[in-house]
Amino acid sequence: MPWPPRFLFLSNRLSIDFTLTGGEGERAHLERWNSPRDLQDWYEASSLALSLRSLGPDDLVAAKELREVLWAGAQATISGSRPGRAVWRALERAAAHPDLVPVHRRGKLGWSPDSTPAQALSSVARDGLVLFGSDLRHRLRECKNPHCRLLFVDTSRPGRRAWCAMRRCGNLEKTSRYRRKRAAKAKQGPTP
Repeated sequence: MPWPPRFLFLSNRLSIDFTLTGGEGERAHLERWNSPRDLQDWYEASSLALSLRSLGPDDLVAAKELREVLWAGAQATISGSRPGRAVWRALERAAAHPDLVPVHRRGKLGWSPDSTPAQALSSVARDGLVLFGSDLRHRLRECKNPHCRLLFVDTSRPGRRAWCAMRRCGNLEKTSRYRRKRAAKAKQGPTP
């Protein structure tokens, strides 16, 4: 599988998965939302499994703005401080919209077909508010791979997860460690 895949869902939180779609500056190379259709595809692939009837350019702009707010909140949290007042206000504004309305159809739980982009963003913003405003914030991490800056919430029992994904960065580290040990052994030469 090519890396990175189109969408990453490895953070254990909707709001953080939302940030793993690209962004400004050094995250621009990860950009996955180039059109409203891309945003719709993300909503469908995400844990929301949400299909929205109409997403326009303004909805894409609003999603990207919320993504930057969530990124700023996550970076503040990881650095050991609290998100600034502007982050809280922006999240609260987005969360003030009505939440998605659950419906039960054909034995499955889903969302109202009348769901709006503002409701979807409200759900994402609420998740960010819960994450940054609760003890979960102490579990927010950045991948230890120096070439990877992906974020995740460590849900492991001991709370010592170091990699965004074991199948990616964890395996790279294990392979690198094995090669270093093997090279060091080769330098020592054969044992008598």
